[in-house]
Amino acid sequence: MNIVFAETVYKLSKCSFICIFKPMTETISQNTPIIYLAPLQGFTDHVYRKAYSEVFEKIDKWFIPYISVKNGSILKKYLKEIQVENNRQNNVVPQVLGKNPEEILILSKVLEDMGYMEINLNLGCPYPMVTNRGMGSGLLPYPEKIKIILDEFFSKSKLKLSIKMRAGFDSPQEIDKVIPVINQFPLTEVVLHPRIATQLYKGEVLDSAFIHAMQNLKHPLVYNGDIFSSEDFMKRQLKFPEINFWMLGRGILMNPFLPMEIKNIQISDQEKSQKLQDFHNRILELYSDKMDNEGNVLNKMKQFWIYFSYVFPNQKKNLKTVKKASSIKKYSEVVKKMFWEIA
Repeated sequence: MNIVFAETVYKLSKCSFICIFKPMTETISQNTPIIYLAPLQGFTDHVYRKAYSEVFEKIDKWFIPYISVKNGSILKKYLKEIQVENNRQNNVVPQVLGKNPEEILILSKVLEDMGYMEINLNLGCPYPMVTNRGMGSGLLPYPEKIKIILDEFFSKSKLKLSIKMRAGFDSPQEIDKVIPVINQFPLTEVVLHPRIATQLYKGEVLDSAFIHAMQNLKHPLVYNGDIFSSEDFMKRQLKFPEINFWMLGRGILMNPFLPMEIKNIQISDQEKSQKLQDFHNRILELYSDKMDNEGNVLNKMKQFWIYFSYVFPNQKKNLKTVKKASSIKKYSEVVKKMFWEIA
């Protein structure tokens, strides 16, 4: 499952390159927001997480995009994502996807044996390829099934469990019946994206659903959804002042400096330019080391630029130029020119 390309044209705040910057050693206050990296299948993979942690280091919790099982065992394509050597960051939480307790317990046992202490249950994926199989947000209309999964998990697993969910599948009223169920279990936290599944990533977030969760959930609540700039964050923070835990996804992909901006940690234009180059070069290096041919590396870098291009002026033009590159050599040439233009 790939995250669809955002339709709303996002423009980075002018502050990204023209503010008066403070030293990076600035002390962070006790009320500094806690930032999580969202698990975005196809984008925030182990390469992205490793490179980001080496260059930016301002994520407080990292979520591994969902893993699932087939015919009673974990799919091989997910193994590299959960390998301990690929997750050296502090506070890494794998996300699991399944339609019944048996699948969730298989995944939890594998992850427990690997040394993980906590997992996250996906009740939020909105895509038909998942929901049609009764997984992700496809479970939200069936709170009785969610209860069976949680009953079995907490009776048989030693791991901690959090949930990432939507407000519902095709109605925001579905959350009304889900909350009393999940309140019965000792979850570590609930991450809520206040949209319904049929919206995908379109339309307005449903503030009423988030407010309902704030008023009725017994667990710590994390906000997730449509924070693309520090201004977006400030609006959400003013609306929900009780919330101090925030999960960012597409916003970080579009602007890797966003967690720093939210935490009021600012650096010079020159440092920004250098960090962008270091980040890009590290991702290219890691994919080149791990993939078996140049074509696969080129395809992954083109996918990376779907969001990374927003950091640059003339976003659409630059993305089009990158997509036209027919080899790593040509790709490297056009990217080098783009970095030179913002240096």
